Amino acid sequence: MRTAIGRLRANTAKPVRLLAGRAGWNVADQLVSSGTNVALSLLVARSLTTDGFGAFSVAFTVYSFLIAANRALIFQPLVVRYTSAAPDDYRAAAGAAAGATTVLGLLAGSATALLGLALGAILGSSLLCIGILLPGLLLQDMWRLIFMAEGRPAAAFANDSVWGVVQFATVGAIVARHHQSAPALILGWGGAALAAALFGIHQFQARPQLGGSFRWFWRQRDLLGYYGAGFLTVMGANQITLLLIAALGAPADVGALRAAAVVLGPLNIAGYSMSAFALPEVSRRQLKGAQAIKVGVAISGVMLLADAAWGAALLGMPDGVGVKLLGDSWANAQSVLPASLFGLTAIGATLGATIVMTARGFARDTFWTTAILAPGLLLFGLTGLQLSGAPGAAAGLALAQWLVTPLVWWRVLALLRREERYSREKTRVTPNSG
Repeated sequence: MRTAIGRLRANTAKPVRLLAGRAGWNVADQLVSSGTNVALSLLVARSLTTDGFGAFSVAFTVYSFLIAANRALIFQPLVVRYTSAAPDDYRAAAGAAAGATTVLGLLAGSATALLGLALGAILGSSLLCIGILLPGLLLQDMWRLIFMAEGRPAAAFANDSVWGVVQFATVGAIVARHHQSAPALILGWGGAALAAALFGIHQFQARPQLGGSFRWFWRQRDLLGYYGAGFLTVMGANQITLLLIAALGAPADVGALRAAAVVLGPLNIAGYSMSAFALPEVSRRQLKGAQAIKVGVAISGVMLLADAAWGAALLGMPDGVGVKLLGDSWANAQSVLPASLFGLTAIGATLGATIVMTARGFARDTFWTTAILAPGLLLFGLTGLQLSGAPGAAAGLALAQWLVTPLVWWRVLALLRREERYSREKTRVTPNSG
């Protein structure tokens, strides 16, 4: 009897240890990824002229937009459809997803490179370089996400470590020889990503299936419409709101919001990390009902604790430290920091519900919650701007996020309850096979 109980405890503890191990590797990978991003940003900012840093920032914005698009359009369907599938089926789908990512990189990279050639000067050269390197940059990010979804975060950590080491060896050599320019640093940074992407092929032990990329998009077409529309709606609303704030207010108002976003950046990185880890874990287990809600609440609880800790550190930070980090922009950042932090806590409070909704495949409902957020950002952001400048705009954007938060939680609760009722009714109707 005691032996049987011991075996039961061991079998119960094993999944917990495996989950804890994956969580630990996820944290380690995120430390490498975010640490290299922050260090590179500081190095680039200190090494380039104002025009050079502006050109690098434009190229990095193109990269960030396409990374977000790739995750929404390719990675999310992979997680929703295949993380609970048989290993061979998952690997086949992952190979097709990696191929779709490579095709997206080639198409977007070609368009970006052609735009760079047309523009010329330092901005054109920077866009030309990022366009050439986009396939490698997107594929590197996709490999790390594929490994996360497969339950191999140690492989993601190894891939990001290779990128970090090669990146700083290359960029460091460029700076040490005083050859730094926006195109040169982009080549060093993006070339390192290409090396890590090739290493990812070795880790996965298969090449991206370019021939299956269009078939991949066709098979996911029922999800892609909602994911694509949701991504473009929120992304478009954010960008349009910032442009209107600059037009109706002043460029300094947008600068203040951007400066606050820089010091709050680690919280965004933490949110991305949590999503990359939790989304496949929830999807793999097909969590339902009260269990799914408990996990969602725990995810949001962790994010709120992180928001509170980082926010308290920033709000209590001496002005001298802030000036060293942001220079003259620190004063503007301070004016909007409390409201911007308040908005991020809303995103953290919603994250658990969003992850559960996405992992359970409720694509249409995920889209409608984001569709409601978009006009809220415009309405409240611009109203706040008229009332109190940049601090008012930040408060309005935060209010829009908080108004959507209870709606998202209400919707996910309703969907899970409906799913439970359907399951009970199906059980009563199905004849007893015995």
